[in-house]
Amino acid sequence: MTKETPIAVTVLMPVYNSELYLKDAIDSILNQTFKNFELLIVNDGSSDSSDKIIRSFDDSRINYINNQVNKGIVAALNEGLNLSRGKFIARMDADDIADSERLAKQYEFLVENPDYKLCGTNAIAINNKGEENRRIKRPHSSEKIKVLQLFRNAFIHPTIMADAEVMKSFGYAKDYEYAEDYLLFSQITMNHKVTNLDYSGIKYRLHSESISAKKLDEMAISEMKTMKYLLSFLFDDVSDFVLASHHSLLRPKQHINPQETQQIEKHLLAIKNINSNKLLFSAATLDTQLKKEWFETLKKSTLKNKVKAFISSELFSFHMSDVKRLFKLLFV
Repeated sequence: MTKETPIAVTVLMPVYNSELYLKDAIDSILNQTFKNFELLIVNDGSSDSSDKIIRSFDDSRINYINNQVNKGIVAALNEGLNLSRGKFIARMDADDIADSERLAKQYEFLVENPDYKLCGTNAIAINNKGEENRRIKRPHSSEKIKVLQLFRNAFIHPTIMADAEVMKSFGYAKDYEYAEDYLLFSQITMNHKVTNLDYSGIKYRLHSESISAKKLDEMAISEMKTMKYLLSFLFDDVSDFVLASHHSLLRPKQHINPQETQQIEKHLLAIKNINSNKLLFSAATLDTQLKKEWFETLKKSTLKNKVKAFISSELFSFHMSDVKRLFKLLFV
């Protein structure tokens, strides 16, 4: 790749005190089968040896920004967006490991399907020792993603690649920190076609030092604000009560009392009925998700006859997969 060659992909990697896993993360990008990219690293005021590790690499594809003061993840991401030169922007975290064909597969999909503006992947969860725990799957069809996004983030942030112009047009919102990706991907999903490839693009490290593990309260506030944005497409007024009911589907209590159970059912039915008029979401896809949310609610509910509550609800329509659900409700 010469200086005159347009950069196809900017891989945006924010770094903050990431010395434990940083070398492996950078190596995994530099060793991609796809070659036309820049690795834009924004070191956000790290106080450990992250700077030294980054400078140890001698690769012209690395574009290194070293901030002396920690500005926070949203500021670092937006700085990276502003400085990016690629037609597409791929996210990468400093503690994950990218599969060698990740960029190639996502770039090929987006080029061949220009109506899609955001593309994520599945992932393999690993612990702090790099040991594989489980596979994390995400929905693939744009319709399913749009529905799931209403209830929880359908994308794994460091797996995504997106159209740079679209991503920059929204940017990361400071007021939504710790769930800034949920809002951004929701905005893109509500305006464009999106997908997740049925392929594990990264090894996704889950450990106690991750932001999601340490900032749960702040994350919950940002999640609720994003949900308010999404629910506003359906409801003329999203009250705090409605919002609390909806967020409880993502962060349920260990035990849900009968009154709370009834309120959640009422809320899910309201979504179903309003959508039947507005047709914002695929009715069949939404109904399937609503039934799943109702089932998950009943699993934690203190109601006595959960099976009756499940099948007597207007949220229920029989499918063979419900046989297993009914047995589970009998023994919860």
